[in-house]
Amino acid sequence: MVESDIDSVVNLIARAMNLDEGNQARDTFAFHFSCKRYGIDDGRTYYVLPGPAALKGIAGLHHYHWGPQENVWLAWFALDPSLHGQGLGKFLLEAVATKARGLGFTKFFIETYSTPAFARARAFYQAQGFTQAGSIHSYLPDGGNMVVFSKDLTIDA
Repeated sequence: MVESDIDSVVNLIARAMNLDEGNQARDTFAFHFSCKRYGIDDGRTYYVLPGPAALKGIAGLHHYHWGPQENVWLAWFALDPSLHGQGLGKFLLEAVATKARGLGFTKFFIETYSTPAFARARAFYQAQGFTQAGSIHSYLPDGGNMVVFSKDLTIDA
């Protein structure tokens, strides 16, 4: 992903999730590219799935510098809703997991939420071999929980 992709990616995330997620993504990307301009590594890397007319997907990796060296988190993951059910989400998630393995990460985590709006995402992650590792009660303003999924990247290597 390059800085000029921000508007397209934010639009994609808003369509795939909701406007609030799109706005949060815009803030995250603005911070990320601001850090890059100053030579600061914020631990994030983003990849886009291009299409003939518009971006079709986004996936990223986020390693917290203060966390264990083997851990990496999924950083924004969205696919154009018109492409759901075609295997592209699985392809994109597998591609970013392969990238994580290549960078030496062995534990892959995903943050999602317990609300009905994220039910498809939770089912998708479980279908890709992720298991629920924990949750934070009432994390969201509406009372929804944060749900954390994990996967051991050494098993599928």
